Amino acid sequence: MNDSNAPIPPVPLSPNAPAQTATAVAAAAKVNLPEFFAALGNPIRWEMVRMMAGGRMICARDCAAALGREFDGVSKHLRLLRGAGVVWSKPAQDRRFELYYIPETIRRADGVLDYGFCVVRATA
Repeated sequence: MNDSNAPIPPVPLSPNAPAQTATAVAAAAKVNLPEFFAALGNPIRWEMVRMMAGGRMICARDCAAALGREFDGVSKHLRLLRGAGVVWSKPAQDRRFELYYIPETIRRADGVLDYGFCVVRATA
């Protein structure tokens, strides 16, 4: 029997998972919650987050190829995720190669993301 009102058990911390830093907490304090959750609500963006949840850095060009999507659309989705505070990026000379990632301070374990105000399980 599946009880939809049953509490979700806490995610155990990995022994080698980094402690949440003051930087991650400060970043979480600046997040617009409706924007954050709206960004995660899109199936394409959710797949992008799942790609990065294990520590992988992706650029829009490679992400577009992996998802079989147009570069411009993927680039826009990644910028939206960054603007909502879901992912971070490292700029490059060309936007095709800007690297998007989820910082180690957010990743509790493979596929488990702790943003300070919520824990996201980015697994199948």
